[in-house]
Amino acid sequence: MTRRPRALLLACLALPLALGAAATTLVRADDDDAAARRKAGKAALAGFGDWVGDWKGIGMPKRGSAKGAWRELVAWAWAFDGGAALRFTSPDGKYYVEGRVEATETDGSFRLVAKRPDGSEETFEGTLAEGKKLVLDATGEVGDGRPARVTIDLVAKGDRMLMLYESKRATGTFKRIAELGLTRKGSGFGKAGSGGPECIITGGLGTISVTHDGKTYLVCCSGCKDLFEADPEGELAAYRERKQEEAAEKKAALEKEKMGGGE
Repeated sequence: MTRRPRALLLACLALPLALGAAATTLVRADDDDAAARRKAGKAALAGFGDWVGDWKGIGMPKRGSAKGAWRELVAWAWAFDGGAALRFTSPDGKYYVEGRVEATETDGSFRLVAKRPDGSEETFEGTLAEGKKLVLDATGEVGDGRPARVTIDLVAKGDRMLMLYESKRATGTFKRIAELGLTRKGSGFGKAGSGGPECIITGGLGTISVTHDGKTYLVCCSGCKDLFEADPEGELAAYRERKQEEAAEKKAALEKEKMGGGE
């Protein structure tokens, strides 16, 4: 075999290896990017972690009146398809049968994409008001009698969720069209941060067992369970990193407190 054919053969053999290495690098980059988006999304939505769970309640067009009232079951869970979001399902929902809340590109701003019973979607964006009350305004035109503003709030130490729907008058002010009052199923159980077991994915209340390498861990919802089972080693590494960051922040806060106390 002459030198040129031999060189050509070696080049041909090397090409698939080079392409494979390049593909592997791209996959790793995509995985790292997805992990970064999940981490940022979880951090932005951490204040809404108590939404996770099953809720049951009654919707009322007029407060204190049963006229036109309806019953509704709502389930909130984390979703990690590309980033991080809080997703709800409500099969018999009057206004929306499912939706997802996620952080927008603007710090402190959030987006709700909600699906109506007919399959169409409506989008809302907004910010927090009065603590953890999330106030979201429609980003497009909505029909008569349709919600132009959705407010989601937790009350009664997190065991009660209120979802207020308001239409918009021609004057620009808002008018209540209904309020959905939901009670957490199994109210009274411990919350994360009050001694309850912790979800290793989000830090919320752990209620579902998952296992890896013979060890059992807890997660808070089906979304976190799916994410853990897809990459347990990666999620355990992220959990350890989060706990290290929390410990460092706690240490810094204690040192700052000591310095302040000594002045």
